[in-house]
Amino acid sequence: MSQTPLRVLIAEDSPTVRHHLVSVMNAAPGLCVVGEARDGEEALALVGELKPDVVSMDIRMPRIDGLEATRRIMNQYPTPVVVVSGLVDQDIDLSFQALQAGALAVVEKPLDRSDPDYATKERHLVNTLMAMAQVRVIRRWETRGAAVEVHAVPSATPAPAPVARVTELVAIGASAGGPSALSVLLKALPAEYHAPIVVAQHMPEEFTIGLARWLDKATPLRVELAEDNLLLRPGHVYIAPGSAHLTIVRRHGKLATRLISERGTFRYQPSVDMLFESAAQACGQSSVGVVLTGMGDDGAAGLLSMRQAGALTFAQDEASCTVFGMPGAAIARGAVANVLGLSNLATTLAGLN
Repeated sequence: MSQTPLRVLIAEDSPTVRHHLVSVMNAAPGLCVVGEARDGEEALALVGELKPDVVSMDIRMPRIDGLEATRRIMNQYPTPVVVVSGLVDQDIDLSFQALQAGALAVVEKPLDRSDPDYATKERHLVNTLMAMAQVRVIRRWETRGAAVEVHAVPSATPAPAPVARVTELVAIGASAGGPSALSVLLKALPAEYHAPIVVAQHMPEEFTIGLARWLDKATPLRVELAEDNLLLRPGHVYIAPGSAHLTIVRRHGKLATRLISERGTFRYQPSVDMLFESAAQACGQSSVGVVLTGMGDDGAAGLLSMRQAGALTFAQDEASCTVFGMPGAAIARGAVANVLGLSNLATTLAGLN
């Protein structure tokens, strides 16, 4: 007996694009389009009426744009939202604001069938919708113009006391829900933070530049897309590009980036495991590893390598995660020394030497 298809609501103001997306999703096994909205106001009404499993959300729409629609959906009818964006600068900025407001992921619109990557983009859209449709989301309340997540159960694990050691590197891995969590975490760190921070965030190549730009505006730290052979600097955050694995090496006593374009056998590129394993080898006990919200188990093996090398290791707790897959897998693997809520995690990282 076949499983019931996941029900999708499409919010898209262009009739042509909307028709195309409907045909793509209805052709995908396991998906069924149950409603079409021409703007954010219609999307909000249809979410309440149809109760879809997931919303495919355009950003630039009349009356209410996708950012405001996402904020209101998460406030009134908590439902997984996937931002489906054209690669326009304004779209990218608004897309990351929508992630902060509660959307789970951002993917590119697969429009041009002559694009050699069209099939890959179409498959990524379908897979993302199917994955996010199965994520349990919670209500977000608006406070002072921003979306704030309210947890019924606060973290029971207190922040540990700062450890008397020199931290050379902070390595962070994240997937679904990561951009919003990264924003919260990095905002709490001072501009003159004593260590460089390297991040592997599962995200299509087309959006990693936008992620770096958005975080650079939203946090006091200097955020940039990692390039090959960069010397790491304190107070800087280096985001792995979507087209390569980010690893860390030591050259003449200094830490530097090394990008590996070959995907290898890793399911994700960039791979959190590869980043963490390289941090364990290059820095050992002078490194800190952090697994944030995300689906799957990427990072669990790498974080265990870091812990075995003497590094401090942390995982975001379930109550503050959008998806507890990656942190839960790392905890089960024995890779995590401290499980903290996002705010405690930020305070702890800020207090490290």
